[in-house]
Amino acid sequence: MAWDSVPWFVGGGAEHSPEVARLLAYSALNGNEGVLGVGDLKVRALSVPGAGVRVMPGACSILNRATGGAFQTYAARLISEDTVPTTPTGSGGNRSDLVVARIEDPTMPGEPWQDPTDAKVGPYVFTRVVPNVPANTRTVAQLGLGYSAIALARIDFPPSTGTATDAMIVDLRKVANPRRERRVLISSPSTADNLTEAAYRDWPTVAVKSVEVPAWATQVRIITTLSGVVAINNRVDGIIRHRFGATFGQDTRYDTNSVTTFDALDKTMMTADVLSVPASYRGTTQAVAVQGAATYRGPAAPFDGTLQAYDATTIVTDIEFVEVPE
Repeated sequence: MAWDSVPWFVGGGAEHSPEVARLLAYSALNGNEGVLGVGDLKVRALSVPGAGVRVMPGACSILNRATGGAFQTYAARLISEDTVPTTPTGSGGNRSDLVVARIEDPTMPGEPWQDPTDAKVGPYVFTRVVPNVPANTRTVAQLGLGYSAIALARIDFPPSTGTATDAMIVDLRKVANPRRERRVLISSPSTADNLTEAAYRDWPTVAVKSVEVPAWATQVRIITTLSGVVAINNRVDGIIRHRFGATFGQDTRYDTNSVTTFDALDKTMMTADVLSVPASYRGTTQAVAVQGAATYRGPAAPFDGTLQAYDATTIVTDIEFVEVPE
């Protein structure tokens, strides 16, 4: 084996190979493939649904899977909306088709593609529909075809159907190098903060934090752990959840059923969510809080149970903003 004799970048009129240019793209993209922006190359039904789909403009990176293509990446862009035809299904059953962005480079060894009419302008990249794939297909690699391609969407057709609708389209895009930003917020009350309300409220109030939302974020993942919460006087059951701005997470149940009258119990609580970031939140500051409700406070009134966060309680909220396709 010998070196590719002209590395990136040698001056003085040196001629650089396509392989070295693709190596540079591979390095710049960390060897990842996918769309470059969260809205890039989204597959949708035709404006008037029919036998075809359209692909929105955008850009992508595609690994070179041809012989000799290791550590090489193609970078491609779709300048304007593209449309591709689809084939109707018969009465015999369902069919799934995969919509892909595919590189068809006839200069690579062993590739089956024909030379374009004009070698200077190609084209060498296409939207293609791979018909009749397994219904659980999510990547081109699963098909074992050796294509230099990425999956954009799967269309799941019912029997006897010629029209592709948005409801049939499963989005399979991935952002090649998604941005992430993590914050860990820690707080502890200076005085007791008792939860007695049957309706949700921000609790503990010390854990309400203002967080700057990145302008690129489309998803937020939140995990909050409350350690050293005390149930006192009686049993307390209820629910906790996250509040992100005016968006609420899932209900997480808690139960302190071993507490009896005048008794107390230390408890660790946790809730977690994956939430979409509304476009109106991006680039703004939003409140992140835990909300609690005490829906049952023991059978032996007037000794009603109380859930208490106090100066020995620690609340840890782990927030990660992520860039995912939308």
